Amino acid sequence: MRASGISAFTKNAPSVSRRSKIVGLAATLLLGGAVQLLPADTAWACADSRLTGGAVVHDGIHPVAPDAAFTADSAGTVDAGGAWASFGVSIHNTTGGTQSGVRPSFGVHSPGKAKALQPQDVRVEMLVPGGGWEPLKLSVNCTGVVEAEPAYRQRLDDGGTAVVRIRLALTAGAPKDRTDLQVLTDSHTATSETPGLTDRRTVKISRPAAEPTGRTTPTGKATPAAKAPAPVATPTSTVAPAAVAAPAPATAVAATGPAASPAAVPPAAPARLAETGGSHGTGPLVGAGGAVVLLGAGGVLAARCRARG
Repeated sequence: MRASGISAFTKNAPSVSRRSKIVGLAATLLLGGAVQLLPADTAWACADSRLTGGAVVHDGIHPVAPDAAFTADSAGTVDAGGAWASFGVSIHNTTGGTQSGVRPSFGVHSPGKAKALQPQDVRVEMLVPGGGWEPLKLSVNCTGVVEAEPAYRQRLDDGGTAVVRIRLALTAGAPKDRTDLQVLTDSHTATSETPGLTDRRTVKISRPAAEPTGRTTPTGKATPAAKAPAPVATPTSTVAPAAVAAPAPATAVAATGPAASPAAVPPAAPARLAETGGSHGTGPLVGAGGAVVLLGAGGVLAARCRARG
């Protein structure tokens, strides 16, 4: 029994091996096909007709959106200092029927090798009838374009035209090395699958003239700093009179105070001694002194005589 079981497994082994090879080959074909399809699908998904320009070919099957273009009074420059630049977008309905939910698109493209703009580098607002300027939400699409998303939509009859105002400003964090940008526009409707005519405009980035002036301003501010020694010289001139005035009171005190002049005391002492020696009471005093001396001598002599006797 055991031998027959082993032989049966051995007989089935080739068929199992063939099935494994077939499954592996099928999986390889599927994976290879998927890898080949990915680039083509990704490239198609990232296509932006606004970057290519030119007319859009209508296939007659898919709903088409109205055409969109920038108006002649749209800005040609945007100030790097943050001032608003205004753009007009004209939407013209040539689809042959009334279109609802019509809205323009507004994209900011960064051509060239300079650093690309990001959503935090720009501000975009749309003028809504009766509501003022409305900030638009910003995002980046797969082609690197900063895309604004207007929320306002309107109805447009066939042959009708609507003009929408959109304004753009750069923030302080926008790349300093970028000298220009491109603004893009087209339109969309509630049911459109194919865009109408698109438009693209190159906008120069202007640096405010105040920037070079601002660089020289610190030099102008340094001028008062150069004048700073002048106030320092004023206290010096004030100290000089004080130093001169100090000896003056000292001299005055020396002349006024009697005890403050030790040199003046010695001349006064001899003058007073001379007056004492030359006074009228000196003669009697000398005479009295002489009498005392004579009396003393007489007493001594008397004493000696007594002793001899």
